[in-house]
Amino acid sequence: MKLHEIAVAAPVPGSLTYSSLVPLSVGIRVLVPLGSRRVTGYVLAQAPDTSVPPVDEVKAVVDRLDSFPVFPPALVPFFRWMADYYHHPIGEVIQTALPAGLSAVSGGSEVKAKTETIVRLCAPLSDHPAAVLKKSEQKTLELFYQHCGGSSVMPRRELTKLYAGAGKSLNGLAAAGLVTLEERHVYRDPFGDMLPFPDRAAQLNAEQTAAINKIIQAVDTASFQPFLLHGVTGSGKTEVYLQAAGHCLKYGKNVLVLVPELALASQLEAQFYARFGERLAVLHSRLSPGERFDQWQRILRGEANITLGARSAVFAPFAELGLVIVDEEHESAYKQDGGLRYNGRDMAVLRAHCAACPVLLGSATPSVGSFYHAEQGKYKLLTLPKRIHDQAMPTVEIVDLSKEKRPRQDWFFSDRLLAALRDNLAQGLQSLLFVNRRGYAAFMLCRDCGAVVRCQNCRVSLTLHRGTNRLICHYCGYSLRPDIVCPDCGIGNIVGLGLGSERVEAEMRRLFPQARIARMDSDAVKSRRAQATLLRQVREQEVDILVGTQMVAKGLHFPKVTLVGVVWADSGLSLPDYKAAERTFQLLAQVTGRAGRGEHPGRVIIQTHQPGHYALEAARVHDYQAMYVQETALRSMLGYPPFGRLINIRFSGEVETKVEETAKDAAALLRTAIKDNTLSVEILGPAPAPLSLLRNRYRWHMLLKGNQPEILHRLCDQLLREKKKICRRGVRLGVDVDPENML
Repeated sequence: MKLHEIAVAAPVPGSLTYSSLVPLSVGIRVLVPLGSRRVTGYVLAQAPDTSVPPVDEVKAVVDRLDSFPVFPPALVPFFRWMADYYHHPIGEVIQTALPAGLSAVSGGSEVKAKTETIVRLCAPLSDHPAAVLKKSEQKTLELFYQHCGGSSVMPRRELTKLYAGAGKSLNGLAAAGLVTLEERHVYRDPFGDMLPFPDRAAQLNAEQTAAINKIIQAVDTASFQPFLLHGVTGSGKTEVYLQAAGHCLKYGKNVLVLVPELALASQLEAQFYARFGERLAVLHSRLSPGERFDQWQRILRGEANITLGARSAVFAPFAELGLVIVDEEHESAYKQDGGLRYNGRDMAVLRAHCAACPVLLGSATPSVGSFYHAEQGKYKLLTLPKRIHDQAMPTVEIVDLSKEKRPRQDWFFSDRLLAALRDNLAQGLQSLLFVNRRGYAAFMLCRDCGAVVRCQNCRVSLTLHRGTNRLICHYCGYSLRPDIVCPDCGIGNIVGLGLGSERVEAEMRRLFPQARIARMDSDAVKSRRAQATLLRQVREQEVDILVGTQMVAKGLHFPKVTLVGVVWADSGLSLPDYKAAERTFQLLAQVTGRAGRGEHPGRVIIQTHQPGHYALEAARVHDYQAMYVQETALRSMLGYPPFGRLINIRFSGEVETKVEETAKDAAALLRTAIKDNTLSVEILGPAPAPLSLLRNRYRWHMLLKGNQPEILHRLCDQLLREKKKICRRGVRLGVDVDPENML
């Protein structure tokens, strides 16, 4: 009887010990008893002989679900660290990592491997006397020779497409020993709708060459070294990624590439596929379950050497890694906001550390934390200070909306922006308009009583979407018809105020009826195919004005886009978040970088009510350092990251009083634990979250702040041990380490 350490796919802290008659390989799934039910477990290790309790008191594994491991043993330390750091059950960490077909708690696969039947000819046609063959069998063999392209094998489905009677004939030919029918595993194609991208290895400039050489040196020595690649927009960071990855592949090493969003993934995916072809695997949420299952299998079997995807790709089952790349490393989209609240960028650094390989973090606007690490020597800073081919950065103008005269209340465009749009159209050049909100009107207001129409499940205003003619909650999906009376006074006239991408598009069509206008947001581009089609239209200059949200702000390269207009730059500055100014600068700098990437110079017009804000002024002159100096000065005074660490304790439930009481009891427990005040920990709150009601659940937050992470984690462990005593019935308590979303 062998003892094994097994993590179960259930909210159980730590791992459990089970017995088995035979040794079980690390990384396979098993079916194990847990209380009165059976759940999936993942083998982490063979338990030592000194394990307690004794073998005869240990429950036995019910069944082994795999013949081969579904993840390599090299990932086990990575899973253990994540479970410990994010205070999450290790079995659920692994369940999060695996694709749908391998993570079913029931013990069965939701997705099966796809197979096809292959016809293999046993002898040439001349060896098959026509007299002994039926006419249908003779015709099947003749079609085989006509369409097999000189090969001795051909898929059965192709023969049956050519001749409906081939299916039955092949069974007869196989029975006679003239052909064999073999089942072969085939992969579902995730690249079918990919935007074509011409590939040619670019001539590197001196800065790119210097950066590549330092990365290659770390790859060749197989040493962990974090690099921060700070390159302005259009400086050729992607070519650095491609050539560094190509160097790894020459020496048989694997590469992991992370991108923050699927909109950005599509273009980078096309570039990597153009360079490396079938050696590329992709992992992201727009794949079907079957496609994701197949990509996981390709990586496990060593058939793909590069994996590219969003944050979940950090779990790619490479046994060995030669390089990890994180593009747009500053993006908050790398943080998972529910379940296992991990940060894909930070876990990419950890993955590289576990694999003893370099990690390359790239951005035109690095996060303040990453740049601080580079200043302190924790990261090696690589810089690309100018655009390739010595292209000039676009000129940036700031328009003070408070001084603009508006002939109409819904006129969102300054005279300067409208004039620039007309000039661009006249020259046959392309323009991009950015607004960081989707929909037509941001909220609906009663003109009589001043009430705002809100979601019945969330304390947020409903957004008007003209395309679907609905008022929609962007958090829970609740919707109403827009032709309603005021819910408060019952008689009021409801009007839509504010703006979104849909309204900007409509205004552009009214003002420029001759222009070809398109919109790129999650409402207009709902599928991978639709996104690829729109990007192709922009690239081939079939679009004059592109209106979009954050989907158009980063990573896209359109040489004919010479004008960028930021319709309203203030939307993020007023958020209750210490990173609000940093994120506003990053977004403006990124969208500014879409202009002037070709032979024509770029121009950017930013409309704002706060023209003197330091984030906007730094974006105007392309001065990351100015924003960084201001932000670090403010944060050092307040003890916010990178000068301190944060852990957000979240409470939620359907009864507000129970949530409030639980939050206050948790705060009292932790304040008792730090009453001597020698731990240098601040407890902020508890208080209602800025979004205090979402999906019919009331939400309270409590923030732990300090500069000693081990103490903060110790307090979290203490709170979780007392969780059952503290939490009222129906109240959930969650721990968010290094929070990105403070709402």
